Amino acid sequence: MVVAAVVFVVAASVARAFTYPPLDGGDEPAHLDYVLSVWHAHLPVFEEGITYHAPFGGTTPVQWVAQHPPLYYLVLAPVVGPLFDSGDALAAVLAGRMMSAAIAGGVVLASAWAAWRCFPTARLLPGAVAVVTAFAGMLVQQGGSIYNDVLFVLFSVLACGIAGAALRTGVTTRLLVGAAIVGAGGMTTRLSFALWLVALVVALAVARTVRIGRLTGVPARLLAAATPVVTAALASGWFWVRNQQLTGSFSGRQADWGIENMGRVVRPRAEVATDPDFWTGLFGIYRGVLDPAEPVQLVQWVLMVLPMALAGVVGTCAVGRRAVGRSRTVPATAGRRRDRTSTTLIVLMFLAVAAILTVVEIDYVHGGGAPNTRYSLTILPIITIVMGAGLTALPRLFPVLLTAWVLLAWVPYLSLVDLQVSTIVPDAAGVVQVSVGASAVAAAAIVVSACTTSRRTGMRVSGP
Repeated sequence: MVVAAVVFVVAASVARAFTYPPLDGGDEPAHLDYVLSVWHAHLPVFEEGITYHAPFGGTTPVQWVAQHPPLYYLVLAPVVGPLFDSGDALAAVLAGRMMSAAIAGGVVLASAWAAWRCFPTARLLPGAVAVVTAFAGMLVQQGGSIYNDVLFVLFSVLACGIAGAALRTGVTTRLLVGAAIVGAGGMTTRLSFALWLVALVVALAVARTVRIGRLTGVPARLLAAATPVVTAALASGWFWVRNQQLTGSFSGRQADWGIENMGRVVRPRAEVATDPDFWTGLFGIYRGVLDPAEPVQLVQWVLMVLPMALAGVVGTCAVGRRAVGRSRTVPATAGRRRDRTSTTLIVLMFLAVAAILTVVEIDYVHGGGAPNTRYSLTILPIITIVMGAGLTALPRLFPVLLTAWVLLAWVPYLSLVDLQVSTIVPDAAGVVQVSVGASAVAAAAIVVSACTTSRRTGMRVSGP
């Protein structure tokens, strides 16, 4: 199921990449310019605008992605840069999009791994999480574009899995090395990763056990908590200092320019928090490009909210049954108490990260920003794990629930692709048709795998 989900998101991202005209507005021209800038050994500057222009597509009035650190652009540069310099700008853009599609596949694979590390006894959960992650329309859009969000999401998912593993099974040298790499990589991709960096630090500090070589106890916990912070500072600290020097803030955000030139306004936080458009705009990760004025756009909320609601209902009932059971039986074993404590800590981590993101976004929109759906991808692993928990909460019904969910998810997915598209890309429609066909085969494989997996696990499956 996980492999089929990876194939689906890569195929869907390719289909989207060939549907959406190259550099047709948005931030993609600025992101491409950043890739080419680092290929030529310099960093872009907000006020200087775009330096490298393709002979097609749009542009931006300023370099409004210059505030982001350069890791994503460094990954793409060795492939995109030479193609652009050779005079084939179209091939350069498409190559960059294909690399994003590959990273989107990594996000789905990492999501299954994170679900397993957070809830290792929930045997159906990793597959279900992989599927609902693969069908997230906003992830498909990032996988079909040159946007640094896709790499940021990969690091966020990995951080979620590492933090969950620390809380569940403890910290080893190997896990700490992973935390160090992910902390450095995440903070060298987007500042928003700071939310997961904090979660990593807390999880490593309060992990069940911490053993680093021969070091144990409080010294080991202090070392573990400090490691991802130190590696993040070493990898990206210079860039945030540069932002401070150039813009007057470590984030590099140019809020005043947006207010003066983009019609942005400062709004009271209470007004933002009570505005339905804020919530629907921020969390519509399954919307595809459905018309918000049409009733069909409600499909996205059915896809996301119903599984989450099912997880809440079944989880609440399970907690109630356990409470009654404890009053009638002997106390739980030490092992079960530790598992319940770990589960509680992981759930609290999820709630804290989601709450902090919401507060940050309210403040961002208050200051003149827009509730862009891409920003909620920060908590994509939390959203999809809760959704996966809902779809797998009733193991006997899992194949039916997942099949129905996948069929419904095709509504927003099909809004992202055009089987008859005509752009400057030669035979774009043919590529889209083949890619959509491949995604259909992958979706069928997901359904078949759900049936066989559910039959194998039977009643041994336990939820998170």
